[in-house]
Amino acid sequence: MRLTCDVEVLDRMLATANLRKASKPVRAQMAIGRSSPSNNVYMMICTTKDKSGSEQFGQSFHKADVIQLKSFLNVLRQVVQGKTLDKTVFSVLAPVTTKKIERPKTVMVITTKKNYPLTTNFPSTLETLQVNDCNMRRIDSRIFQLRNLVSLDLSDNSLNDVLDGIGSLQMLAELILKNNKFQKFPVTICKLKTLQKSLSLLDLSDNQIRQLPVQICELTNLMTLKADNNVIEQIPPTIGRLQNLKSVSLAGNKLTVLPAGFMRLRLENVDLYGNSFIITENETTADSVDVPTLLECAARYVRKYRLPYSEEDLHPHLCRYLDSARVCWCGSFCFQGSVGYTRMVDLRAVTSAITAVDTTGRTAVPVQGYLCSPQCLNKFKTDPNAYWK
Repeated sequence: MRLTCDVEVLDRMLATANLRKASKPVRAQMAIGRSSPSNNVYMMICTTKDKSGSEQFGQSFHKADVIQLKSFLNVLRQVVQGKTLDKTVFSVLAPVTTKKIERPKTVMVITTKKNYPLTTNFPSTLETLQVNDCNMRRIDSRIFQLRNLVSLDLSDNSLNDVLDGIGSLQMLAELILKNNKFQKFPVTICKLKTLQKSLSLLDLSDNQIRQLPVQICELTNLMTLKADNNVIEQIPPTIGRLQNLKSVSLAGNKLTVLPAGFMRLRLENVDLYGNSFIITENETTADSVDVPTLLECAARYVRKYRLPYSEEDLHPHLCRYLDSARVCWCGSFCFQGSVGYTRMVDLRAVTSAITAVDTTGRTAVPVQGYLCSPQCLNKFKTDPNAYWK
């Protein structure tokens, strides 16, 4: 009976002198077995410094497999109580090899194709996996079996899609897909319930993405969003729902305007340098708001109460219509029955740590919003600066 774990190794003689030696847990293998030729039952502990075993005793167990630990302690209890055990439970105590008492591998970095494990599996204990410059066209399905994975870096490959299997990585907090061949934002990431709760960092820089979809707002735990050097022309109007978002980097894209919802964020830093923002005069585009159609009334209700919908439930045309929802000055959703407006707003309203948006040092950007009703339009005309205060 053997158990691999971290133990705190103590010298028994120190207790007789009322002393305690400060020590850190070490990786070890504990064993209960018979010692030839006496055939008596003993407990032995082996460490990297003492592979042959010693009479030292581990005071506490750490990082052991729960099932193995329960079995080990159950056998130990029966031995202490003097119960007769089947001889097949025990093997003869013997020294262990270094491999058996090595700490579990938690970090793996692969930077060349020749080092990629083709004939062996990834260590199941990995928490960080980095695979770069391997010309990976598809995510290896073996990666989806790494249940402890927290950080996955697949930069500098040839990926253009993310498979649903990534949803099995329930602890994944960081996903880095920089410098691949994505032409569309991988919406799969946003639809998976596990990633909606766990993902805090998403890096899609240096791809060919044109649009950030509305589904990105489902990543409610997202704190850092990086999508530099793409061809992004639009940010979803509901971006303000990402209340945990602290860092946004969208430099080197083709943004001409920001949605008004962006100004609801409270960020620690923003980088929007090198976009195509157009300096405009403050304006509204109409003097009245059209009465919403029955279709729009129903769509407003669906979005207001966040009723789930998919192409399995509705026609794709209706799904696209619901996805196109705009957010009014008052926070309500609207569609065609609305009035648009554009205002120049200083990004210092959302953060103090900001990179200028162009070489002139300017920090003001055009923000586009919508008004859903005559009441909101009248309020906007009366005090157009109220929203930004």
